Amino acid sequence: MQWPSLKEIPFVSGRVATEDDINRGAAVFLLQSEGVNIGTPIDIELPQYATHYDEESGVKTNVVLIQAEKADNYEYYGAYTFEDGGYLIGYSDEFTLLGNDISN
Repeated sequence: MQWPSLKEIPFVSGRVATEDDINRGAAVFLLQSEGVNIGTPIDIELPQYATHYDEESGVKTNVVLIQAEKADNYEYYGAYTFEDGGYLIGYSDEFTLLGNDISN
């Protein structure tokens, strides 16, 4: 399995995501209530490599974390699932962060 270069992956950092960010693949979700943003950005390094573990299915997926926001005492991460070209959203505790350099 080959991890993608982070230089080629759009992301959102230091601010909440917008619809434009979602449309260009730099974000996965909007945290809104009645059309008003309720999220705040989480101060972590983005983009970065990570793994996502789905406890229900037992599936572990290699991802690139591209978005991190919190609202209502929950932390949400948005990730690019590069092996299939998709995206996923999960709670922060579903991810293991690997940083921006995974060379051994």
